[in-house]
Amino acid sequence: MRNNVSKLFVGLAAFLMIAALADTSYAQRRARGTVYSKQQVEQLLERIEERSDAFSNQLNKSLDRSRLDGSVAEDNITERVSELENATDELRREYDHNDTQRENKPEARNILNTATEVNRIMLRRNFNRQTENSWVRLRAELNALAAIYGLPAVGATSYRFVPVRTTIPARRITIIRSISQQQVEQLFERIEERTDAFSGQLNKSLDRSRLDGSRAEDNIAERVSELENATDELRREFDHNDTRGENRPEAEKILTTATAVDRLMKRRNFGGQPESIWATLRTELNVLAKLYGLPAVGSTNYR
Repeated sequence: MRNNVSKLFVGLAAFLMIAALADTSYAQRRARGTVYSKQQVEQLLERIEERSDAFSNQLNKSLDRSRLDGSVAEDNITERVSELENATDELRREYDHNDTQRENKPEARNILNTATEVNRIMLRRNFNRQTENSWVRLRAELNALAAIYGLPAVGATSYRFVPVRTTIPARRITIIRSISQQQVEQLFERIEERTDAFSGQLNKSLDRSRLDGSRAEDNIAERVSELENATDELRREFDHNDTRGENRPEAEKILTTATAVDRLMKRRNFGGQPESIWATLRTELNVLAKLYGLPAVGSTNYR
């Protein structure tokens, strides 16, 4: 009798295991065959953009407090993250213009390819918990994107990363021309708005600090004023020149001045609001650097 009961339990367990495997296989086939609406994909792309920005800000804060601050390694890491943000923007533009997902599958693959390189960096380096959690959330959204396009998940060995060589002039022109004049003007507007917001918050912070009325306060205010003036100058030059290559010196001047401001932000403790606005502004300035094929803010190339 006991033998029969044992056989019955074994048979039941085997049946349940087969049923579970069959159900999992069916679920996977069903997931692959799911048709996503345009609205669902747009919502996913929005979440990816938001989480890319959040991750970029957290990563910059982590790097600023690490021994990598100001190093070539820091430049390489921020460049990879900037390339991921640019790849996401490119897919968003292509998705808006093309009728079918199949047409912009190469852009989706480009995002996942770049994300895989960022993932390798995250695995090799030890960042703080907020940065790592931010990356985990972003990677989950990117894997949802991979599922939609029928591509391997982030980290798959099928992805081979080819870095953008910003030292090659011909490649620089390609990067610059891939963005419309309207999009660059919108970037300039955001930089101007965030520079004004940063300047206002920084002045409030200085007025409440022991630096109020000191020579140090004057020096800081002067650097920020130079950044505002350099941004205005590039805006004027961009409006008058036919190609972005002609006003590259003005863009480099902005990034050189921004690097001086960045060093001040790292040396002084201005509190949460100015530092938060600066992190957001610096992200926009690094997008500008990417457009002109220049190193990111904080690079040792800027003197």
